[in-house]
Amino acid sequence: MNTGQYKQGRFFLPFKMMMIALLTLLLLIPVAFISSIIDERQSTNRSAVAEIGHSWGDPQKLGGPILVVPYKLRLLDDKGTQRVVVHRLFILPEELKIDTVLLPEKRRRGIYETAVYRVEVECSGQFSLDAISQLRIPPGDLLWDDATLVVGIPDMRGITEAVSLSFASSDGYFSPGTQNVSFFPSGIHAQMEKLDTHNAGQPFPFSFSLSLNGSQDLSFLPLGKETRVTVRSSWADPSFSGAFLPSERHVTSDGFDATWAISYFGRNYPQFWSSASANPTTIDEAVRQSSFGVRLLIPVDFYHQVTRAAKYGILFIALTFLVFFLHEVFNPIRIHPLQYLLVGFALCLFYLLLLSASEYLSFGLSYLLGGTATVILITGYTSVILKNRLRSLGMGLTLFGLYLYLYILLQIEEYALLIGSIGLFAVLAVIMYITRHVDWYALKLSLRPNEVGPEEE
Repeated sequence: MNTGQYKQGRFFLPFKMMMIALLTLLLLIPVAFISSIIDERQSTNRSAVAEIGHSWGDPQKLGGPILVVPYKLRLLDDKGTQRVVVHRLFILPEELKIDTVLLPEKRRRGIYETAVYRVEVECSGQFSLDAISQLRIPPGDLLWDDATLVVGIPDMRGITEAVSLSFASSDGYFSPGTQNVSFFPSGIHAQMEKLDTHNAGQPFPFSFSLSLNGSQDLSFLPLGKETRVTVRSSWADPSFSGAFLPSERHVTSDGFDATWAISYFGRNYPQFWSSASANPTTIDEAVRQSSFGVRLLIPVDFYHQVTRAAKYGILFIALTFLVFFLHEVFNPIRIHPLQYLLVGFALCLFYLLLLSASEYLSFGLSYLLGGTATVILITGYTSVILKNRLRSLGMGLTLFGLYLYLYILLQIEEYALLIGSIGLFAVLAVIMYITRHVDWYALKLSLRPNEVGPEEE
């Protein structure tokens, strides 16, 4: 071995390794740029979904009914003068039963799609006024003529027809507004002017029907001492969420039905309270946190999958560059930095192809098309670089294995960390095995691009 060549080769090896590392880091720029495009498209999708929901009806949260009874509270000031302050008594139903039939459909705006629904609600139950005796409010101070029954509905535009009410022995209609009930920003109310309170020990039954438009989410508040909610729908991909999961549920390809049975012991607010003693902020937060319901999922959230795929971009680039470098180590060829860079750009463009195709096709088909195009492009290019069809075929099979491995990771999100760790360990083990006999101090790379050494000649 020529000494000058040996020294020159030793100098070139660490320089080449530093150059490959620098190119890998440089390609983080297009990867980050593609990630920002994914975020932008996802934001555009959310905006389109929000516009559809705003036009049809926002996510709905049905709360109530609540019986609100004003009463007089007599106070003495420092001078012994009596003054009267009007407070309100909030009474929740003893029993609350809500039966719903959820009629879903898909709406599109351009290439973006979301789920909307019309829900038919049958609400019934009963109130008990025994709570009033526990507060020791004089009967004459209760302003029954101003009592109201309040139902919370977030988006009033979803109500398309008048809502009738049957309460005790009288019938009536709801009117817009919640009469300043803080935990119901919007909703409907009915005046209880003819409420017969002479038999306060008897239950006061109620019932009403409601047709409501909404989008994506439908949720409820467990305001009854015993709350029972049933939801039936033809939507095949529900997601149950909130403070309570269904006690019974059946999900099939034809739809789902779910039942919640909730006791008031499961929530952090009482069955009745007075505005004179309760902290409204605490009550509001407790009521809000007790909501539960169902979300209509669009089966494939491809933006989430493309984002997860892009996070592996730098790993793909590093492993591909490593394979090229090992070809330089074991074969008398030299690959130019620009060739490394072009292959890196091809790997980055895969994620852009995957994103753009997924907006029109299924994620699996988009992944197949993008991955196949990338593998063919790089394999054809490397057949010239590596000067050997067998080597380029091995490179293509390596890329095919990497893309197949990534697709498996994307499909098993719960086990992705475990499978990913095992995969990286296996890759490292293979590299260590292949290079176990390499004398890195004595290693000499070809000094001219694609030079064919004496061994091959």
